[in-house]
Amino acid sequence: MGKEIPDNMGKEFILGFMEALDISGKHSNIDLKLFITTSSQASVSVSISAPLAGNLYSGKTITVTKGVIKQVTLPETLRLQGTERSNKAVQIVSSEEIVVFGINQAHRSTDGFLGIPVDVLGMQYFVPSFFSNEHPFYKSAVVITGTQDGTELSIRIKTTNNGRVDFDNKMYGNGNWLNTTIDRFETIQLLCQGDLTGTFVQSSQRVSVFGGSTVTNIGFGTSRDHIEEQIPPLNVWGKRFSVYPVPGTNPNLIRVLASEDNTVVSVNNQVNQTLQHGEFYETHSNAFSFITASKPVLTVQYIPSATSSHGVGDPAMTLVPPIEQSNVLYTFLTPKSSENKSFENTFMFMLQGSDYRGLTLDRNRLHDNDFCSVVQRNNVTSGYIRIPSGSHTIEYSSGLVPFVGILYGGANQESYAFPVGQRLTPINQECTPSQMTVGDGLDNDCDGRADEEVCHDFVDNDGDGKNDEDCITELSTTRQTTESTTTPKPTTPKPTTTTKPTTTTPKPITTTSKPATTTPKPTTTTTKPTTTTPTPTTTTTSRPATTLYKLTTTIQKPTTTSKPASSSTTTQKPTTTTPKTTKTVTKPSTTSIPNPKTTTTTTKPTTLGSQSTTIKDLNPKTTPTDKIDFDQIRPQWLTLAEFGVIGGVAVVLLGALGMCCKRCWGLIKNRDDDDDEEDEELRRRRRNKARLALGAPSIRPMYQ
Repeated sequence: MGKEIPDNMGKEFILGFMEALDISGKHSNIDLKLFITTSSQASVSVSISAPLAGNLYSGKTITVTKGVIKQVTLPETLRLQGTERSNKAVQIVSSEEIVVFGINQAHRSTDGFLGIPVDVLGMQYFVPSFFSNEHPFYKSAVVITGTQDGTELSIRIKTTNNGRVDFDNKMYGNGNWLNTTIDRFETIQLLCQGDLTGTFVQSSQRVSVFGGSTVTNIGFGTSRDHIEEQIPPLNVWGKRFSVYPVPGTNPNLIRVLASEDNTVVSVNNQVNQTLQHGEFYETHSNAFSFITASKPVLTVQYIPSATSSHGVGDPAMTLVPPIEQSNVLYTFLTPKSSENKSFENTFMFMLQGSDYRGLTLDRNRLHDNDFCSVVQRNNVTSGYIRIPSGSHTIEYSSGLVPFVGILYGGANQESYAFPVGQRLTPINQECTPSQMTVGDGLDNDCDGRADEEVCHDFVDNDGDGKNDEDCITELSTTRQTTESTTTPKPTTPKPTTTTKPTTTTPKPITTTSKPATTTPKPTTTTTKPTTTTPTPTTTTTSRPATTLYKLTTTIQKPTTTSKPASSSTTTQKPTTTTPKTTKTVTKPSTTSIPNPKTTTTTTKPTTLGSQSTTIKDLNPKTTPTDKIDFDQIRPQWLTLAEFGVIGGVAVVLLGALGMCCKRCWGLIKNRDDDDDEEDEELRRRRRNKARLALGAPSIRPMYQ
């Protein structure tokens, strides 16, 4: 196997499950769930444990295989309660890369999150949350889980409704800094009767961060639900998003959270607002929207409470992956409701271009009537597909078109929503152009996108005036035929005899892009062209380093809180060894920010080098019904050259045949001449013999 690309697949996950309340405000007593699968061809061993809470969960080891999702049940005692520090982190370690989804339920309340592996976690986060003041037991929540011992945390609280966070017997209000430390497998949960959206978390080592609400209603409806998501770090945020509201629900609430000052947010090409760091733009949407930002942002979609006119569904929260972080294959499982009933499941897709008919479900081609409410804006197509309950794989048939996928399930006053996967390439940090390896998942040309080209297709896929500078795959080396959802153009077959070829020459494929200057020289054999990728130019057009922000407000220095001396559980910390991963993703750069803590150090970012990575299991496994032969994309001069070579060989053969014929004709003529002379000699002798016989009787009497 090649090196892994940075995405939601990984070999180690350290997760925390935030507090979930039922509709009456009681703590949930429903067990937690994990859904685990893999894209590896081999069987994968997975170990699940709670290293510092062995008295609550003894652990389990399972085996997962490609395309099959295993469900693992965890005790509800691992769920956090109140604002606390605890040892309830869950560790998942595997022999090969896996995908993990977490499900957190209460009575008539369900939500889930996409797990983010340790190797792509970060050290800077802005956290989205939600709060409604309809009931006193509604609270917004932030959960932080440690991955290394002695990790320093600096948390700048941001809250509304005059909310305050009570942690370690100290109160923290809006704008206050909470400074503490966290160890490996420790968890910290912060609850607040106010919206914690925009709270900033900075750490000295990588941490997992989750945001949401213990229970809430959203919008004008009265139904309520627990909501949560695991939050990606700042260095993987994007600038382009397509948002598709969940069909059959009230207008969805969309929030765009800024990471930097003077971030301009536009919706459907109209400038709507300029944001500062930690601020968010909020709007309601009942139709497909295209959102762009001048600087990296996080987009969150909230599904509102059910009402009398829209009785299906319940509050849910999902992140909207940026288009820049799209992938080409997703495997997932639809959960059951808290009452063990099936949801009505909807898969919403967003992809660049208009060729959405290449999407396949469980390796079966979808029909036109399977796609619902398909719309297009800004060269982005979006729609949805109804999905039956169970385990599924959705991919693009050719493996060449990345797309975004969000899964939603609705039932009677209960729902869930989460992204089914995404790339997690560090596109929002200082970048140096690097040599491209096909499908490495990296931003080789520093344009804020990863693997946006298809090598050797003679098209400038990202419209930057360059060809094949950052490829997801190679058209000529990945497969000889590419699926097409349109009727393919007729191709001219190669002549296989010495007869004169037909006068109809194949029409060359014309593109508006400049041809690549490193196009490999074709040969007349049927071997594949060289897979050597072009070396990037030496021009150092690196993107400027991202400066997060600079706080100018003077804040009183809060006393640094340390961990309590005594704990309710005296569990000794085991020494756990986790397998090394082969990913070569650099540690995200940390930006120095003004903080009352003077001991905060800034780590120096390392340069992300090139990786010889191949796309993992992204090739289609189906036999396409409509194929485009490789002859359709060959250049005209190559075909003409083949015809010229064949014509030359034919002329040589005809010349040789003529020489042979001339030689044979000479031999035949000489033989005929010899035969004529022999016949003439034979006739002469016969004539002489006849004359002698006739003259003998006249002479004989003279000698008697």
